[in-house]
Amino acid sequence: MTCSARYTVPIPPSPSWPWSRYAPFPPFGYGRRMSRRLLTLGLVAGATATTAATAASARPAAREATAAKPRRRAGVGRASGTNLPRGFTWPPSQTMLDAEADCERGLDAAGVAWRPADRDGHIVDAVTIDDAVLGGITYTPVFGQGPYKLDCQLALALATIGPELHATGVREVRFGSIYRWSNVRVLGKTRNVLSRHALGLAMDVVSFVDGDGREARVARDYGKGDALLLEIERRIDASRAFRLVLTPKNDPISHRDHFHIEANPSYAAAPPQS
Repeated sequence: MTCSARYTVPIPPSPSWPWSRYAPFPPFGYGRRMSRRLLTLGLVAGATATTAATAASARPAAREATAAKPRRRAGVGRASGTNLPRGFTWPPSQTMLDAEADCERGLDAAGVAWRPADRDGHIVDAVTIDDAVLGGITYTPVFGQGPYKLDCQLALALATIGPELHATGVREVRFGSIYRWSNVRVLGKTRNVLSRHALGLAMDVVSFVDGDGREARVARDYGKGDALLLEIERRIDASRAFRLVLTPKNDPISHRDHFHIEANPSYAAAPPQS
């Protein structure tokens, strides 16, 4: 009777039920399914352990690669996520004003004929260049007449790279714009981020003229592999005074006909006073 009563309880239809409470043995096929599950769990655990070991072994190599990267020169900073120089605030902080005073001393030391100008937009230290010459290179506007306002930091960057451009044969730079209140535009799209043109830190260059009077135009000659344009691009890219240069190569939509160059100041710390 005990045995008969024991088997009056029905075996549950699903192996996920607690069958041991209802019957003296598991449902048919349960052991096989359980073995498959244990095997699967074992494979997953093994794969997870292998992945963790691989990641752990990769960490030292990643740290070595990071340590091998060249450090950015002091006083030259990366942009923040807003496209502004590091430490940039508006109105300008005292640290920024100190940096601009140091920049003006740099222009004087370079023999640049500059004069102060009224601010426009978010130009921290607006200046104009009397003879439009920076580092031995003449800067000529394609539209309108100068003098054009720019931030002291852009003027100093151009004066710094001037001798290198002169060495490549450049004697004149023809530009389309410097200051204008605008947002960033790349790859045919305008972003909701203030352009460095609005800070007087960017210049759009349409052509370069060499010592023989030949004009290398970005729109016409860059795609042909013009040697002068490619060498200028290389030198600006290598210069720490500039953040970047946009060309038809890295932005064939919005910069198909000019070079966009940006000065790269950092206002994160006050420069040393002389």
